[in-house]
Amino acid sequence: MSRVEIYYFSGTGNSLYVARELQKRIPETKLIPIISLLKEELIETKGETIGFVFPIYVSSTPDPVRRFLKKIDLKPTQYIFAVTTNSGHPGKVNIYLEKLLKKRGKSIDSYFTLKMIGNSPKGVMPSFMIIQDWASQITKEKVSALEDEVQKELETIYKAIINKEKNTGKDNPNPPNFFMKYVDRLLQLPIEWASEYTNPKINFYVDSKCTGCSLCEKVCLSKKIKMNHGKPLWQKEIKCYHCYACFNFCPEQSILVKNYTYQDGRYCHPDVTTKDIAEQKGF
Repeated sequence: MSRVEIYYFSGTGNSLYVARELQKRIPETKLIPIISLLKEELIETKGETIGFVFPIYVSSTPDPVRRFLKKIDLKPTQYIFAVTTNSGHPGKVNIYLEKLLKKRGKSIDSYFTLKMIGNSPKGVMPSFMIIQDWASQITKEKVSALEDEVQKELETIYKAIINKEKNTGKDNPNPPNFFMKYVDRLLQLPIEWASEYTNPKINFYVDSKCTGCSLCEKVCLSKKIKMNHGKPLWQKEIKCYHCYACFNFCPEQSILVKNYTYQDGRYCHPDVTTKDIAEQKGF
C-alpha cells in the first residue's frame, strides 16, 4: 500500500508534470489518473496522505475533478493537500474543495497553486476576450522562467506535505489585492455552480490541413471526439472537459476554435507526451 496517493487530471501536461515532480520528491507515492476512476460508483482511497493535482479552468474546478470528489471515500486518510496549476487569475478553488470534503467529514489541510503556461487562447470566455497573441507569448524564455519558479515552489510544497503542515489560511502563494481577495471568496461558489450546470460550448472545428491521424481522438479525455470519415467529430451529446488537448496536440494545428484561426504555435508541457495524456483513460 502506498503511503501517499496523488490523484491527478491533466489536459496538456502541466498538472501531470507537477504530480510527477512531487512523486520524485516524496517516498512511497503512487500517481492515479482521475479520469480512469470516473465510472466507479464509489472511489476508495488507501493512502495515509491524499493529494489532488489539477488545473484551474476560468477560476473553477474542472468537471471530471468535481465528479471525482463527489464519489471519493476518504475514511483512512489522515492528511489531504491540493496543488492546482493556473495561467491567469486562480480565484479561490480551495473554498469549493473545502465544501465538498466537508460532506465527507474531512478538511483540506494544505492548498497551493502554481503559475504555469496557459493552454488556451480563449477558454470559455466571450469572443471579445480572446487573447489574439496567445501563442506568440509562449516563448522558450517564458517557459523556462516559469519552470524555474515552479521548481522553487515545489521544494516548499513537498516539504510541507512530508511534514504534514497545516496551511490554515489556504491562500494563494501570490494572492490578489485586498479587494479581490474578498471578491474571490464571495464569488467562488457561484462560479463553480455556473461551471457545473451551464456547460459552455467551445466551438472547435477542423480545417483542410487535417490528415485524419486520429491523435485528437486518442487524447480526448471525455471521449467527445470520434473519427467520422477520417475527420474528428465533436459529439454533441458528450460533455467537453475543456482541456484543450485536441487543440494543442494536433500535429498540423488543423484544429481551430471559432474566432481563433491562428496557426502560430500551440502549447503542451515539453516533458509530457500524447501517450501520457491518453493513458489517463486507463487503456
